[in-house]
Amino acid sequence: MTGLKRLFRGVDLAYEAWTLLCLVAVVFVVLWQIFGREFLDSTPAWSEETGRVLLVWIGFLSAGIGFREGAHIALSFVVDRMPAVVRTVLGRFAQLLILGFGAYLLVQGAQFTIDTRVATLPGTGLPRSVLYVMMPVAGFMICLYTVLQICGVRTQRYVDSPDDADYE
Repeated sequence: MTGLKRLFRGVDLAYEAWTLLCLVAVVFVVLWQIFGREFLDSTPAWSEETGRVLLVWIGFLSAGIGFREGAHIALSFVVDRMPAVVRTVLGRFAQLLILGFGAYLLVQGAQFTIDTRVATLPGTGLPRSVLYVMMPVAGFMICLYTVLQICGVRTQRYVDSPDDADYE
């Protein structure tokens, strides 16, 4: 395995692990909120807001994984009926659009995070930028996955056969 593939694999594993950790955390936060409300007659002030922040994070992070796996919505029934050359051109155009979307998330997400750093979230007192910090992270990962796919690297980790993945 080349050093670049090893680096990508490490970044990808960390990204997916962080996404799964956020998912597990939101489950525990919501369970704690329900337990506190039903059994302790006291809902923790931070739990609703923390759950909301984690859900926003999961949404952005999962979008990156969806692009990695090719799980995004595609209207292939029209494209499949076209000649191979047209399908190739449209496929590259779609990849460029996805790259543009990732770049937009990266740039605008970073700007949005910077712009909201002075405001605070009322339940936790954290900077409001915490809510949006995963936006540029997801944008970067979407760009990374798309560039790799444009270069011919299969980024899918959950494929039918282990031999189908290029960086395993």
